[in-house]
Amino acid sequence: MQRRQLLTALAAVSGVAQAAPLLRIGASAALTGPAAALGRQYHLGSQAALQAANEQGGIQGQPLVLDLLDDGYEPDRAVANTEALVGDERVLALLGYVGTPTSMAALPLVKRHQLAFVGPYTGADALWERANPQVFMVRASYRDEGRALAHAIRSDGARRVNVFYQADLYGRAGLEALRDAVAAAGITLGAAATVKRNTVEVADAVHELTENAEAIYMVSTYETCAAFIEQARKAGYRGRFYSLSFAGREPLRSALGGSLQGLVFAQVVPDPEDAQLPVVAQYQRALRAMGANAFDSISLEGYLATRVLLEALRHVKGPPTRARVLQALAGLGRLDLGGYVVQYGASERRGSRLVRIVRD
Repeated sequence: MQRRQLLTALAAVSGVAQAAPLLRIGASAALTGPAAALGRQYHLGSQAALQAANEQGGIQGQPLVLDLLDDGYEPDRAVANTEALVGDERVLALLGYVGTPTSMAALPLVKRHQLAFVGPYTGADALWERANPQVFMVRASYRDEGRALAHAIRSDGARRVNVFYQADLYGRAGLEALRDAVAAAGITLGAAATVKRNTVEVADAVHELTENAEAIYMVSTYETCAAFIEQARKAGYRGRFYSLSFAGREPLRSALGGSLQGLVFAQVVPDPEDAQLPVVAQYQRALRAMGANAFDSISLEGYLATRVLLEALRHVKGPPTRARVLQALAGLGRLDLGGYVVQYGASERRGSRLVRIVRD
């Protein structure tokens, strides 16, 4: 949907009936700036799940609402948003932060205020490790994606891969994910070059990485990756590009004029067009109810993460509180949403291990 249509749809869901006390969920995500499509699409999916739940009576007869704030994919803004959200005692949990640097910046506040941090749109290992019991991942980790991409690079015949990565926590997490995987796959890491977050200043990286390159692994967002791909092609590079799921396959395709030829993606959700899978069929119905007729991996991830949180809320005994939501999430165990499985427990926060390799 166009941005105006999306914002109208989000406002419509937020305007749920006020007769019963609202169950408030907080979120900070990029809704403007170069990564805006990631936050907008993720939370189109989350709002679709909330709307479907509200139409069925909410939780214990109480409607749900998402307090969604814009951080532009900048850590300092994410911190300010998180301070506002955790300071409101009505906010029961945080959902769907977009990005590693923003999520990591919010984590000290999450720990201090002891509330659940569910389904961040990132696969950084540092978020789900045992020291962070408030974090409940829904997607696979970057380490899982790195192994799948290393195997794909090897299968494509490349033995050396150059790395283009964002100069921040996300970029380093993505680099480490591949570094951990290449040795077992018989691949060597070659040259590496960085780019500043939220920019398209890629000329130097293109110069460093394209000469005699066999394969290029990218760790950035869709606008930055699109600029790099276009300039690399103009510089004469004809090999394949490999990307983590965070880049956003659908907005990257749009940024490249509709073609992803030569790109190989790791994807951490089922095919959003595969309505044979029960949870995807449910997702598609929920999006259509929001006025959206195009389906994508990002909004599907937002829908799945919200379904996990909704399931925990249904398991809360007594009036929902932050502590009870945390307890309910940790007690979910193996949860099958209809073809998409997550697993939680006392020391298990990783959620899913699903990684698909998608080629164009």
